Amino acid sequence: MAKTLWGFTQVYLADGLSLPPAGFHKEMADALGDHSCEFLEILGFRQSAKSFYGSLALPLWAALVHPERYQYIVLVGDKFSQSSQVIANIKRELDNNFVLKADFGIVKGKDPEEWKIKGEEWQKQNLLLSNGVRIIARSRGQKIRGIKHGHARPSLLILDDPEDTEWVKTQGNRDKSENWLVNEVIPALDPQRRKLVLIGNLLHDDCLLARMKDRMDKVLEYRLAGDYRGTDYAGLAKHCAWPALFPTAVAIKKQAELVGATAFSREYLLQIVPPADQVVKPEDIRYYDTLPETYTDKKGLDHVVTDAGFTGHGIDCALSQKESADFMAMVDGKAFLFEGGDQAKLYVMPNPYNEHVRLAEFIKFMKKMDHDGMHLFYCEQNNVGEAVAQEMENALLSVERMVAMKDKRTRLEVIAPYIKNGTVLFPRVGCEQLLQQIFGLGNEKHDDLCDAFVWLIWGMVKMHGLGLPKIGYVEM
Repeated sequence: MAKTLWGFTQVYLADGLSLPPAGFHKEMADALGDHSCEFLEILGFRQSAKSFYGSLALPLWAALVHPERYQYIVLVGDKFSQSSQVIANIKRELDNNFVLKADFGIVKGKDPEEWKIKGEEWQKQNLLLSNGVRIIARSRGQKIRGIKHGHARPSLLILDDPEDTEWVKTQGNRDKSENWLVNEVIPALDPQRRKLVLIGNLLHDDCLLARMKDRMDKVLEYRLAGDYRGTDYAGLAKHCAWPALFPTAVAIKKQAELVGATAFSREYLLQIVPPADQVVKPEDIRYYDTLPETYTDKKGLDHVVTDAGFTGHGIDCALSQKESADFMAMVDGKAFLFEGGDQAKLYVMPNPYNEHVRLAEFIKFMKKMDHDGMHLFYCEQNNVGEAVAQEMENALLSVERMVAMKDKRTRLEVIAPYIKNGTVLFPRVGCEQLLQQIFGLGNEKHDDLCDAFVWLIWGMVKMHGLGLPKIGYVEM
């Protein structure tokens, strides 16, 4: 009787893969079967058999070989249909796999009547095995906290493809996924014998699996061509991680043409693919670690950087405390002069203001700000913005009203060259949400920080110049 997960798959699930296994499959199985690895993430190319090992072999092995440790197993998918199918696959093996029956006896899975809950298809999403192990299916976002099988809390939870490309488009959805996993799922696991397995792909640079990578005990990544970073079909075939699946460059080319270039890059090469119409991309961003004090010119001579003496603040106005409403946003930037004052750079400050707030509370916040030096405020001119601007002027703050003459995308396109040519720099830490809104403009639920950022850049260029390089006049 095979004791390891790898041995279990070779003996009892040999027919599960129609092709000889790849070299990386044993590494994957060993990590899945390692009790000491509590938090495991597997990123694998499409058709890499990650779901076969993680969502079929692992729960079967855990339930049959280690029923005393894994008494309660939870399988989670993006949708009910996905996780229900996994349950059906497990039940099919228990009912029809004669090799399993020969070694483990007849371990039946039944659909207990007492688990039927009105309005939910629990009969399709629960198995109570005759050896006492319960396996249930959930979908992303569904309640996990507090569920028990007798006195047992879930000890094995497998989260397979928890998000899709539509879901990850908005930050609100991505936040929901993380909050659910961190606050609902992980605390529900048995702390003495827990194992959490995340399986999938990086659908977005801020998706759930991307956010969780640094919190896992182990992360395994399996690209179609391993460490090879080329995109030519001959090179991909030469370095193919599973030659039995794609034996030739022609086979890889055929698959790439079948799924399309974007899906092939994302699903097989594990490359995060930005939206086709993205105005600003992550590679366009220049970062800084500390504010500048000196710089070296083209001749290699060191010079002291000149503080321009004032800070700009772009404001996008929204006054509401409803959770679904837009945010009052303010992005701050500090200007520094280089090359004897002939060149200016704008350093975006970390932790921009982004709150649901009333007008009085916002003005109170403004008065508490450190007002050393000159501060210039650029506020969108609309009904709410005019009310904010008047209150700020009453507080003796310098306000410039910004008139929006074009749509949001066009405004970002106008100031994007300042980002791409390195005139505008961002802190390495503290502007993550702002950058996500810039990258995902048009897809993110909220764009208040992006709007405020645009007003900051446009205000400092158009209204006060600052020696920033001119890119031509475009009416906003």
